[in-house]
Amino acid sequence: MKKMGFDHSSKINEMLLERILGSAESLFITDTYQFDDYSKYVATAFDPEAKAQRRKEVFPNDCKKAFEMGVRLTQPYAQRFGE
Repeated sequence: MKKMGFDHSSKINEMLLERILGSAESLFITDTYQFDDYSKYVATAFDPEAKAQRRKEVFPNDCKKAFEMGVRLTQPYAQRFGE
């Protein structure tokens, strides 16, 4: 991601969104599934077993981080509107 400059691009996007919405942050979820069923495709660049293991071990934590981010980003609005 750093080689391609995505970290810099995301920081610029965050700054722009903060000006519009008041708060913004990025969460990168990497090495995700490309296909629901790898046996249906010829995709030699991917190791289906490694993808399945990562999905089992890492993806639940990624989902938790995304949920927590959603809570953080919406808290100021929930407090403002009494929810």
